[in-house]
Amino acid sequence: MAQAKQMKPLKTRKSNFKFTRDLFDGLAKQNVVLMTGIVNAPVIIAATTFKKGVVIAIAFALISFLTIVTCSFIPKKIVYTLRVIIYAVVGSVYYIPAVLLLEQMFPLTVELIGIYMPLIITNALIFSKTESRFYLENRLKMIVDVLFFIAGFSVICVLTGGFREVICFGTLAGIKLFDFSIAAFESPFGGFILVGIMAGTFRALYNYLRNRRIKQNAAQQNAEAVKVYHKSSQAKNDATPALQSGNEK
Repeated sequence: MAQAKQMKPLKTRKSNFKFTRDLFDGLAKQNVVLMTGIVNAPVIIAATTFKKGVVIAIAFALISFLTIVTCSFIPKKIVYTLRVIIYAVVGSVYYIPAVLLLEQMFPLTVELIGIYMPLIITNALIFSKTESRFYLENRLKMIVDVLFFIAGFSVICVLTGGFREVICFGTLAGIKLFDFSIAAFESPFGGFILVGIMAGTFRALYNYLRNRRIKQNAAQQNAEAVKVYHKSSQAKNDATPALQSGNEK
């Protein structure tokens, strides 16, 4: 009987730390709400006011960060199905003190968010990004990377909550701004429209800036190639008279 082949170890991502690149990944290039859309349900449905957006962002940050860092110590020898169950249990453990803290800070707001608070435990940043990205990095880089992704979610969540409060109620953080309001944006349907507009605008801007950078890099490379060509041509022309005079001698 042929011997069974040994399993190859998982490849790890390059551990070289580049602050600007990783910050851009979490905030923009792979934003979990506007670009990949893997964590958009709390934003679309529950973030209807500025305070709700802040509460969801804080809960998401505390639960996701602590769960991901804690579960990074789980041995990879444990099968994925069991690891996922452990992730959920660990997230549930951190959910309790996080909610107790937020209830002291925003007592009424936490109750209004309702079922979407415990659903943060099962967000895709914990169950998807951990296996495909975070746990393939060294621990220090993983921690920084997780913080950037959480920051990307939190910024969009708070902005969406603020926009919807202004549009729906004419207020911002409870402060009256004007009397005009569109109550339909408080519904999930309105959340889908607003987040869709934000995502489309964000992606259009991202693609424009990316294409602009590509064109600038191409133009710079072409200019450098022209300079090299001119220098080589000049050197060749300078060498030709010397070679002719040497032949005449």
